[in-house]
Amino acid sequence: MIKTLKNIRKLYNAKLLFVSNDADVKNTIENEFDEYFKELTLVETSDEAISLISVNNYDMVIIDTAVSAKDFDEVCTTISHTAPTLPKIIISNKDNNDDIVTAINNSAYTFLTKPLRAKDIKLSVIMCLNQTKRGDKIEFQNGIYFDEYRDQFFKAGGTLVDFTRLEKGFLKLLITQKGDITDYDTIKNIVWKGKNMSIYTMRNIVNKIRQKTYYEIIRNHSNKGYIIDNIQQ
Repeated sequence: MIKTLKNIRKLYNAKLLFVSNDADVKNTIENEFDEYFKELTLVETSDEAISLISVNNYDMVIIDTAVSAKDFDEVCTTISHTAPTLPKIIISNKDNNDDIVTAINNSAYTFLTKPLRAKDIKLSVIMCLNQTKRGDKIEFQNGIYFDEYRDQFFKAGGTLVDFTRLEKGFLKLLITQKGDITDYDTIKNIVWKGKNMSIYTMRNIVNKIRQKTYYEIIRNHSNKGYIIDNIQQ
């Protein structure tokens, strides 16, 4: 199967969250999922799922209609409100019309019925991640990440960071120079395209970026330039 993935966008850094209290699903995930994905997390309740989604950058959530504590409709709705752009796959032991309607209303990619084959889940995940244009992410502290494919910055849960053109251009330049100090002239020439710019204007842009993300995302080296925060591996 690896050969068939050669021309598909990278998936090795994908993070998946499973919400299910089905022992068979747990067994399938723990024993049959492989190195295609970076992280697989299984929880049994919606409260656990919401807690994790709020602080992590998952690429997809797979929701079983068999969940603990709350009913399926409430779980889907709560997750959708917490992370509106997070893709979803629904799995169920029956094709109940109400559950299908809930899945559709919450923009689920597909609805799979049990018994499940691990290959079916993998293929659905791979196709969904590509069709929803999941990008290869550059991650920072506090859940902030840059989606290269969509050319946008996001917070944990998929909320867009509303940067201006200059702010985004500034951060993208520092990312390309990660590990090195980017001097003021380079920033002026590339971000401001050589137009008039004072050091005070540049500092103002840096402060606005920090306010929208976190302070240490850009570090100042006095009289030299700026460097991006350490990128998470």
